[in-house]
Amino acid sequence: MPSLPRRSGFEEVPDEILMERYVDGDAAAFDELFRRYEPRAFSYFARRTRFADRAEDLYQELFLRVHRARHVYDPRRPFAPWFFQIAHRLLIDDQRRVYRMQELSLDEREAGSPWRALASDAVAEREHLAQLLDELTPDERHVLVCAKGEGLDYAEIADQLGKSCDAVKKMASRALQRLRAAPLFAHGR
Repeated sequence: MPSLPRRSGFEEVPDEILMERYVDGDAAAFDELFRRYEPRAFSYFARRTRFADRAEDLYQELFLRVHRARHVYDPRRPFAPWFFQIAHRLLIDDQRRVYRMQELSLDEREAGSPWRALASDAVAEREHLAQLLDELTPDERHVLVCAKGEGLDYAEIADQLGKSCDAVKKMASRALQRLRAAPLFAHGR
């Protein structure tokens, strides 16, 4: 996981200048960018994957991608959005890879295969969940999908909705209570 901060002499140098120096061959500038962004990158991936080892792999891959893309960086533009755009694309690539690993091969999909029953159960589960979510208000649905499905924290969701963090937490709690009390949820699941 992220290492402890250390003094580098670059504390006042903007990220954009550090990246420009790194492009010109200054390895110490990259070390400083790594020191500044390592905890944020790890946190970004940890919140979205919910696995520390996966987050560590992704943030290390992120810095490799930054290294490979260093020559296309435009120092007239802010560094952080460029950095996190690469992180976002890496996360999408990783999610696609995980999804593809879960797909069944054509041979496994043969009629009568136990995999076919599992696939139909998964479809039924998704339809059931969609029915339950339809019973919620749009704000409740948004809060649950963002918090439970996308891994956003309540503060981020509160910012999106223009509400307080406490209000969003209460909304999530009430929505979950309503889902648990729903006849579809109580019977058969």
